[in-house]
Amino acid sequence: MSGRHRNEGQDDLFGESGPYRPRPGPPADPYGSSGHRRASARSSPPGVWGAPPPPPPAEGPPSGEEWQSRSRRRRELFRPLAGAVVLVVLLGAGVYTFAANYGCSGETVTYQVAVAPDVAPAVTAAATRFNEQHNEVGGHCVRAEVKAVEPAAVSTLLSGRGVSPGVGGRPDIWIPDSTVWTTMVNGSEEGTGILKVTGTSVAVSPVVVSVSQQVATGFGGGAPNWNALLQSAGALPGGKPRGRLQVPDPNRNAAGMNQLLIMYSLLSPQPKGMDLFAGAARAVREGIGPDVKTQLAGVGRAAAGRSPMVVASEQAVWRHNQSKPATPAVALYPAEGTLSLDYPFTVVGGGADRLKAAELLERALKTETTQREVRALGLRSADGVAPPSFGAATGVRKDRPKSLAVPKQDQVVDIMQAWYRLSLSARMLSLVDVSGSMLEKVPGSTMTRMEAIARVSGAGLELQPDDTELGQWLFSTNLQGDRDWRQTISLGPLGERIGSTTRRQLILSSLASIRPKPNGDTALFVTLLAAFRHMKSTYKPEMINTILLLTDGKNDDPDGPTLAQTLAAFKREYDPKRPVQIVMIGFGPGVDRNELQQLANVTKGSVYVAQTVPDIVKIFQTAMARRICAPNC
Repeated sequence: MSGRHRNEGQDDLFGESGPYRPRPGPPADPYGSSGHRRASARSSPPGVWGAPPPPPPAEGPPSGEEWQSRSRRRRELFRPLAGAVVLVVLLGAGVYTFAANYGCSGETVTYQVAVAPDVAPAVTAAATRFNEQHNEVGGHCVRAEVKAVEPAAVSTLLSGRGVSPGVGGRPDIWIPDSTVWTTMVNGSEEGTGILKVTGTSVAVSPVVVSVSQQVATGFGGGAPNWNALLQSAGALPGGKPRGRLQVPDPNRNAAGMNQLLIMYSLLSPQPKGMDLFAGAARAVREGIGPDVKTQLAGVGRAAAGRSPMVVASEQAVWRHNQSKPATPAVALYPAEGTLSLDYPFTVVGGGADRLKAAELLERALKTETTQREVRALGLRSADGVAPPSFGAATGVRKDRPKSLAVPKQDQVVDIMQAWYRLSLSARMLSLVDVSGSMLEKVPGSTMTRMEAIARVSGAGLELQPDDTELGQWLFSTNLQGDRDWRQTISLGPLGERIGSTTRRQLILSSLASIRPKPNGDTALFVTLLAAFRHMKSTYKPEMINTILLLTDGKNDDPDGPTLAQTLAAFKREYDPKRPVQIVMIGFGPGVDRNELQQLANVTKGSVYVAQTVPDIVKIFQTAMARRICAPNC
């Protein structure tokens, strides 16, 4: 219970003797269950209240003077009666008002209700009616006080991850916009068991992909499947992308979270499903905007021939079109179905009184009046019925779309944790082998190994956003005096300007100009140890710290440490609290996979061996997907 207070003004009304408390409940119906007025319980003596008196003797019509005299007597007779009627009416109204104001006994207990802003007006109206009913639970009057709060902020509070501005204390009742939020709280250590999701949805709003009418026409006017939509948005391989996926931040927005769940559910069962999901999640990360309203406002603005494809709730599309924008949005409903925001009624904490009061408010939210108010906000009512305004003119359809299966709690938690890892910025030091063997030709190609690795590395670079921190070392033997490695590009954000260019452009130029050392050997162990120590000493916990090794052979440096010495050093120095991933990609028949695998085992790294250029492309995608489980793969 968040607070109690007495009803004020009672002693002033009724003096020291205390207030009169009528019996709770509505006044007795004077007409009874039959609809007729109840008969008096008193007996009536004959001739008085029983049988009617005999009729008066017949008389002639009264004279004019006598008529006026009778009229005066009637007026004098009815004046006090009229006053009595008015008094009775006033007293009746007073009693009724008093009964309405004081229809429950005891102190008032106010329950705090945190509700998603999208549905807050309807819940507030329902709570006002609820409060006017003066419900009583456990000997106390109960009231509901509604506050519109972003679900992400309440989730942060209940999960024990902090307090967001504007949240206040823990609510008694919570109506977020999606069950995903309650699932995340229940899956947290501090939030386990504190929520009771009753199963009541206050409203429903499906997740859709919104585009301009021109783009919608390009899909043939039907319901495209998710694969076609994601391919068109550049989130899946296959065909030339026509659009750009734009998604509200999944860390703060339920439509964004549900989009991740949709992609995982559809992609993970496919061959190389986790690689596909990692690629799609990368597209989500690159398409995150400030908010849905801003993203929808730009739905008609194409860039580089690609139009925005905005993931949003159905209500957001309806609301956007209500403002009569220059470019209305059209909601696409995928053929396989979608997930919906479901606005679950949730009780926070236990206690018999709290649960009973919550049950009464829950009942108030199920009334047809409240459901009409929900639909007036551009939301579907809990039964899926659309607002009357839905249709082609508002960009959303009336019939309810198919629903995908909702993932279970452990799946939701795993998917959101995977997203967290995939969405972290990467900090990567690239080690490029420039020993003499890199001059050899790739079988079936005119490219050297060095040229092939440079080309594929450049393609991989395009997959990285500007906030990725990247640096580059070259290694062989005696590259810089007696040292076997040389830094060519310092670690830093790819988008950072260095002189008149960016770090991204510097790395691309460096890859194109790398020349192997014809007589150089492969000082793999000493370079890897030096890179590991550098990354560990400059470790950034808010990023994925990685070393990417690209080589075509095995260690053949006679002056460097042995495999046993290198393994011992990694075992001593590896810190699970400051993990540095080592991803090793070997290219060609001269790679000693066993050697690399032993190094990977002690650093929780990974090893991939490619024989062709397409193999390396696939390895880059797989290595990115590995971030989902790192460093515990």
